[in-house]
Amino acid sequence: MLLKQLVRRGPITIDSSATLYDVVRIMAEQNIGFIVVLENGRMVGVLSERDVVRTLAERRDFGVKVGEICKRDIITLPAEASVEDAAEEMGRHRIRHIVVVDNAGKLVGVVSARDVLQELYAQESGTD
Repeated sequence: MLLKQLVRRGPITIDSSATLYDVVRIMAEQNIGFIVVLENGRMVGVLSERDVVRTLAERRDFGVKVGEICKRDIITLPAEASVEDAAEEMGRHRIRHIVVVDNAGKLVGVVSARDVLQELYAQESGTD
């Protein structure tokens, strides 16, 4: 299966000028643990639940700007990459989410480790 087939919904993003409180609210409302950060409509970083918890433990400040704390080294894969490619990249980089992009580098969505494991299990058990 290709990653473009595994992306379950459109990307959920937040502007780098938003606050950590905004991130927490969106993550809770959307039931997500990972969000893509934009600046002027361009993808510039990512933020995970772990990043949020770490920031709150260190700074105790819900008002900190997302652009100050997001990870700028975004691990991406093309939409045409396979689920196996995603599993390999997740293992290599020790991450739980992969940002999926189209041929022009435009954000398509995010695939989680859970998505990848479910698909690999389905393939293995022949229920695909």
